[in-house]
Amino acid sequence: MGQIVGAAIVSHHPGLVQPKEIRVQRGNGRDSDLVEGFDRVRAKIDEVKPDTFVLFDTHWLTTSLHLVAGAAHYKGSYTSDELPFSMTRFPYDHAGAPALAAEVEKVAQERKVAARNVVEETLPMHYPTLNVIHYLGRGEKVLSVGTCQTARLKHFLQMGEVVGEAIRRSDARVVLLASGAMSHKFYDLDHVPPHPRVWHPDNVSEPENRALDMEVLELWKEGRHDTVLDRFPELEAAKYEGRGAHYAQMMGALGGRDCRARGTQLSEYENAAGTGNVHVWFDVQ
Repeated sequence: MGQIVGAAIVSHHPGLVQPKEIRVQRGNGRDSDLVEGFDRVRAKIDEVKPDTFVLFDTHWLTTSLHLVAGAAHYKGSYTSDELPFSMTRFPYDHAGAPALAAEVEKVAQERKVAARNVVEETLPMHYPTLNVIHYLGRGEKVLSVGTCQTARLKHFLQMGEVVGEAIRRSDARVVLLASGAMSHKFYDLDHVPPHPRVWHPDNVSEPENRALDMEVLELWKEGRHDTVLDRFPELEAAKYEGRGAHYAQMMGALGGRDCRARGTQLSEYENAAGTGNVHVWFDVQ
């Protein structure tokens, strides 16, 4: 019987894979703490010894279907069409989780949830998967889960429930990784950040969004996912990345509003182009 052994919200923005000297320069003499934060997340992963990551990818936007990437292997070179000067010819090479992906589709069919398994190896990859695996991967299988742009909160929770049941029916030890930012309102093109350290939280685009992120962080630490989910319209108004699908699908897999997994913040809360970013680990055992 498979098991979810850990879960985390993790940042993925392209600035994290730029050369260190550029990150330090942008950080006014200090690197982004999210980089060292990945080491702290990895230490948590090492404690629970998974063989598989299920990664909820906020950039893999799908329409009318939830999708999972179920090929046996992914290898290639990635250039971001969004930010090609931050990520060009970025190599990737990781195992998929085809058996688990097939189980996801099977459970979805049983429950009449609109979800399919994509087994084509040429499926494009996105940097919420690639950047996180770059820092956290140590040979684990990886199942990427998309963000359906025609879905609502209830659908994200349902898809998460499907993923959770598929894991239980498998033989996998899984860490769930919700790859995305918190509030996600970008700067205007001519915006000048008020703080010289680009990563500083004062540079998050809206004070109201930053305040909401702080409230959500405290609720995560208390394990009050019921309250966060009840406040989901506020998250959507603050443009949480992927409309919050990464968090909502993870919560569906962990029991939805009944989940009381307490969060441990493993990085500073930081800005990236106006968006709020952080790593938070949830103990689920």
